[in-house]
Amino acid sequence: MVDYQLFDYGDQAIVIELGKVIDPEINRRVQLLGQLIMKAKIPAIETIIPAYATLTVTFNGQITNGKMLRQRLVPIIESSLSGDLPVAKTWLIPVAYGGEYGPDLRDVADYGGITPTEVIRLHTAQKYLIYFLGFLPGFAYMGTVPDQIAMPRLASPRLKIPAGSIGIAGQQTGFYPVTSPGGWRIIGQTPLKLYQPENPVSFYQAGDQIQFEAVTPAEFKAIQLTVQAKTYQPREAE
Repeated sequence: MVDYQLFDYGDQAIVIELGKVIDPEINRRVQLLGQLIMKAKIPAIETIIPAYATLTVTFNGQITNGKMLRQRLVPIIESSLSGDLPVAKTWLIPVAYGGEYGPDLRDVADYGGITPTEVIRLHTAQKYLIYFLGFLPGFAYMGTVPDQIAMPRLASPRLKIPAGSIGIAGQQTGFYPVTSPGGWRIIGQTPLKLYQPENPVSFYQAGDQIQFEAVTPAEFKAIQLTVQAKTYQPREAE
């Protein structure tokens, strides 16, 4: 069983730490733990905030205190750490790489001493775990990018990154669900609509996996039309 520690974070939050490194299995345990805590419906709990290896639980100090909440959390933690992990969903995300869609593709290739085609091959050759969502609604922090293309983020962020842009920042990869400033190296763009204010719950969640697949500009535009017509359904890997 994974070792864990509990820390007070102020007087109305508890941090549950399952490790000190970025590790896929530990993060999946964090996600499972968060789900079980929410299912327990403990009245005093207000929010849970998952990260790479920690889960922060905030609570209403007028209802309970840290000591009492720990007593409620420990059995849930130990149950989650001894049980089997659920099978992760893997979502297929189409991406047009380079050109107007990926202005930093050439720089990432030069960084790795390879061709843009090889960058695309490396980026699409594996599945990426969504460690957590943050920064923007639906922004997925994923890893781990192969070392050869793990280029550091820009020194000066761009003021406007188009929605759907696919970026690299060190060993992380992710997509921008809405147009925003950002400093990640943009290598492509997906035609999928990753965030909708009228339906803020994304089809992907922390703990899921992402598999990128390269599409041509023509295929990008064709998918974009079906997305606009609301007839496109996100696809899971078989």
